[in-house]
Amino acid sequence: MAPAADREGYWGPTTSTLDWCEENYSVTWYIAEFWNTVSNLIMIIPPMFGAVQSVRDGLEKRYIASYLALTAIG
Repeated sequence: MAPAADREGYWGPTTSTLDWCEENYSVTWYIAEFWNTVSNLIMIIPPMFGAVQSVRDGLEKRYIASYLALTAIG
């Protein structure tokens, strides 16, 4: 397998001059930093479920907005 610096991913050539934590495109051709992406899912998926549950329970829109804001930040 070629070194990650030599790989070009689906989105184009790597433009970063420094990789802090992990190599780009080392796991899949579509995701540059795979484990960073996976670890962020824990901040995206639960708030989405919270927003859906808030809609089902008929809660105020501020709760839905709060969950969606957490999803955007995550």
